[in-house]
Order: sequence, then C-alpha cells, then structure tokens
Amino acid sequence: MSSSDVELLRGAWAAFARGDVDAAVTALHPQVRWYAHADPDGDGACRNRDEAAAFLRRAIADGLTAELLDVHDAGERLVAVIHTHAPPDWEREPGPHGELVTIGAGKVTEMVVYPTVDDALAAAGVDVAQRPRP
Repeated sequence: MSSSDVELLRGAWAAFARGDVDAAVTALHPQVRWYAHADPDGDGACRNRDEAAAFLRRAIADGLTAELLDVHDAGERLVAVIHTHAPPDWEREPGPHGELVTIGAGKVTEMVVYPTVDDALAAAGVDVAQRPRP
C-alpha cells in the first residue's frame, strides 16, 4: 500500500470522528463493501457508499464514536485498528478491533470487520506473533 492510501484511510476516519459523514464517505468507492468477516451479507452489512453513509449516520445518532488508532501495512491491504466508543448507558465499552481494508484506484473498495486486531492481522497474512505489543 502507498502512503496516499494510508492518508486516504486516516482522512476518512478523522472526518467520521468529527461527525462529517459526507467527507468520510468520499473515500469510499460507490460500490464499497463493509461487513463483518463472519457474515458478509448479514444485518448491518453495507453494499455501497449510500448504505455506508446511512450506517455512519445511525452510529452517530446512537451516540457511537470511533477513532483510528493505527494502520498496519499488510501488503495489498491495510489493517485499521479502530476503537469504538459507546454511550455511557451501554453495559460495556467495546475494545479496539481490526478492519481489513482494500483500496483500489484511490478509493476504499472493501472493509472487513474482525472482532480483534490480531484476527484482522492474521486474515491479512501478518504474523501476529511478530507484532510489537503496546
């Protein structure tokens, strides 16, 4: 992946973090796919930019926020380390998770959500045993 791909991803997450959904989704391909790894067609899966924008707007309305903590180069893809922050009335605060991101022609074409960063790194073929720990 190129540094411009990393900056594209960082810019999109920064826009979402400040609540600017329109700016966030400009990084997405019109036919982007964004889904949980275990259920690509499940409830909440996004099949295009409009569905992704609607998902982000619902998240903001529900009081969810998220920040991009780190980006790992995984060759042809990136692994984004995302920390979602839940509203205070939720029973627990979600921990960081990983998203395996594919970028083509300057747009995000696919984001696959994994429950942990290590799961996303492993799916990308990164040796998680060699990964530096915080």
